[in-house]
Order: sequence, then C-alpha cells, then structure tokens
Amino acid sequence: MTAINVTCIGGGHGLGHLLAVINDFDFVNLTGIVTTTDNGGSTGRLRKSCDTISWGDIRYCLSKLTKASSTKGSSTKALLFEYRFDNVGELSGHSLGNLMFCAVDSLCLRPTETVQVMREYLGIKANVLPMSDMVTHLVSHCADHCYVGEVEVDDHVNQGINKLALTPRVKPSEEVLQNLTNSDILFLGPGSFYTSTLPGLLMDAVIDVINHNTKLKVYFITNVQSEFNNQHDELHYQLGFMRKLGLTKTIHSLIPRHRASPFLDLCKPYTIAELPADTGGRHQQSFYREQLLELIKPH
Repeated sequence: MTAINVTCIGGGHGLGHLLAVINDFDFVNLTGIVTTTDNGGSTGRLRKSCDTISWGDIRYCLSKLTKASSTKGSSTKALLFEYRFDNVGELSGHSLGNLMFCAVDSLCLRPTETVQVMREYLGIKANVLPMSDMVTHLVSHCADHCYVGEVEVDDHVNQGINKLALTPRVKPSEEVLQNLTNSDILFLGPGSFYTSTLPGLLMDAVIDVINHNTKLKVYFITNVQSEFNNQHDELHYQLGFMRKLGLTKTIHSLIPRHRASPFLDLCKPYTIAELPADTGGRHQQSFYREQLLELIKPH
C-alpha cells in the first residue's frame, strides 16, 4: 500500500491525543504542526527569560508519541520528559522537557532543528514541527478591546472575537510549507478553537499552500463538548471563521453524534460519528481510532 501523507494542525492535549492514535497506522506518514503561542505556566516563563518559542504543546505531543511506544526505555524517557519540579525555588513549576528544549535550542540554529533533535532522542518516527521558528503572540480583537497573549485571549474568549492575529506577523518554516504541499489529508483540531486550532492558520503562506494543494482533503475534528455556551450554531460559526481567514478548500467536519444540531445543514459536508468522551473529556480512543481509520484509509 502506498503511504498516505497525513498532517495535523493544532496544539495542546487535543493534537497530542490525535497524533498518538494516527501514529498506530503503519500506512501513514504522519506530521504534527504545533501551535507555539502559549505564554502561560512554565512555557510562558521560559519565553520571557530565553526569548524562545513556546515549547509546552510540542513537549506534550512528543510525550504522547513516546508513551505510545511499547519499549521500557521510551516509557522512562516520557516520564522524565514530563517531570515537573516542585519546591525547588525558581525551578518550581518547570517541566524537565521544557528545560531540555531550551538547552538544545541554545545549540541549534532554529527551533525546527531543536524539535528534530528531541524526536531522535525520544525515538519518535512521526514528524513534529513548530508552526514557525519565530516568536510571536496571539492577539484577539473583540468589540471593545484587544487582548494580547494566548492566556488573555483564552480568558476573554466569550466576549466574542471579531478578528484573530499574530504579533509580530511571522512566517512558517520551509519544512511546514513543504509538508503541506505534499500532504494528502489535513486534520484541523480538536482543541480550543481560537488558541489551538487557529494560530497555525494565521500565516498567509500556510493558507495559500493549503488552498493550492489540489489533492488535499481537509477535515475539521470537532470537540467532544461544545466550547462556546452562547452559540447554538457553533460549528457553522467556526467554519465561517476559517473561511474569513482565506481558507477556500472544502472542509469536511467530523461531529460526535451527541453534538448533532438543527444547524447541521449549514455545515455540509460532514460525518456524524459515535465519538463518546473518555474520562479526560477527549474522544474515547477505540471509537476515535475507528473513525479516523475510516477517513484515512483508501477506499
């Protein structure tokens, strides 16, 4: 079987969970393009002190991919990677993985190269790329105010966001663009819509290469639960927001059956699937695997 090139764009726990499931498919060349705008917690502190991109979401994705390995060595490395210091002065709250990224980054020319070094160290086959090698902040424009930084954007998300942007405006790496050029399937989400799914789409070059890849199929994986309590037509709104960013490709939505609504006729094409939540509020893995396999495998 010819390998299928699958790319996933997102951030945080949703992307890590998605990559871990797809990584199981031996006929897939898998790449994750990870959001790097987080400015909270350990990641935010390191951004300020080291003037670096956000490592937290990348660290989590690599950790999930490492845990998916069956070897004892990989399991130990994953535990070390996720270890978080406590009651040790200025180190408190930092994860060892984030500190390792900063150390390796000081020896590399670009963050993309840093991630590849860490991939090799952890023995990960799937490719993982930061959305950009340049440091940037997420900015939301609401009716009466502008919020700078992912934490602020997240805290005020229910005020209604009219526009989302990056400051400064940055460009994706050549690796990101080349990967999207060669992709057969692109998954967007799941995860926080504004702060995980969208940041990687806020660079014009990313939108252009997606739109011009004629063979590319684009899927939007919706969350297990509604994200915005005040919007009954949430999916229709989210698809419209992506269109405002310039995305012209057909977007096929994967929707949990329990989230079906009267507005679905506005969201075609879509697939209604049995996708219950696990104990962590994410798509339950066995059902998730089955639905993703159905979308990816050649028919």
